[in-house]
Amino acid sequence: MQSVLITGADRGLGLSLCKEYLARGREVFAGKYMEDYDFLENLRHKNLHILRLDMGCEESIAEAAEKITALDMFISNAALMGKVDCSLYEPPMDLEAVWRAFNVNAVGPLTLAQALAPKMRGIKRMCFVSSEVACITLMKNRYNDTFPYPMSKAAMNMAVRVLHNDLYEKGYTFRLFHPGWMKFREKDGTLAEQGKYDPDDIGKIAAAYFEEPLRDENRLVMVDYDGYEWPF
Repeated sequence: MQSVLITGADRGLGLSLCKEYLARGREVFAGKYMEDYDFLENLRHKNLHILRLDMGCEESIAEAAEKITALDMFISNAALMGKVDCSLYEPPMDLEAVWRAFNVNAVGPLTLAQALAPKMRGIKRMCFVSSEVACITLMKNRYNDTFPYPMSKAAMNMAVRVLHNDLYEKGYTFRLFHPGWMKFREKDGTLAEQGKYDPDDIGKIAAAYFEEPLRDENRLVMVDYDGYEWPF
């Protein structure tokens, strides 16, 4: 049975990916951070293993990795993206918000890759959920743009580039995915009106993209929910 670890599985795309891979007969290790969400526990599936996982904490990542003997694929999905007061024009700038975002969104995925690489087998696939705001050439001025999330996601893309440079020749394969603007899932299970896509719909697309082989695995590209490549 193939196995997959999914970070940020409490809700949203992470939860949808868990449901999709369980339906595909995979063994799923689900990284849980938010104690006040019980969607994972309600799945009650024999192939689901819930792990406490804080992607901003090196010790938490190491502890979660120790509980996994072997792994075919991991999906780095967890991210810190809430609105923060970090403006050039309303000082003082909240630099702590920048560091928190880098720690969770860029350093965390790299730390996860380091911890899990020796345990990987089979397709040895490392998957990373990115964003359109990480594309430097396409990032345009938009209302309420802030620094931490775009900066940290661009840094994560570069980390994946360096990982690919080093590990592809050793048999590891990679995916970068832009999921689009998904609707937020409330604690009662309903989807917020704000947003464009249902996470469950994107989860089906993402799960297939992460798992299926590519004709040109040697190329590192970022692909979106419609299959289009994005520069990064």
